[in-house]
Amino acid sequence: MKEALERLDALMNKLVEADQTGAGIEPLRVAGELGAIRHLLAESPTVIPAKGGRKHFRCESCGTVVHGDAPPARCPTCGARKFFAADIEQPFVESGAG
Repeated sequence: MKEALERLDALMNKLVEADQTGAGIEPLRVAGELGAIRHLLAESPTVIPAKGGRKHFRCESCGTVVHGDAPPARCPTCGARKFFAADIEQPFVESGAG
């Protein structure tokens, strides 16, 4: 994950510099780098352990993630009371119909 974020930051800086200086960019090179970054992100765990041994809890209603030793009494976003532990590392996450 760290490598992907570093590469993404470097690519974004190059794009900003090209925009500010009027320098040309190579679209295929940018697309290739984005593909490599996407691959790194897809292979990394979707949940990174919280610092200090705290846990992640996701609201079952709205999906808000909170950190702590225990789930809160109510979700800070929607007020719901049901949470599930979200500390399970999943290398691939499916979303939507598929």
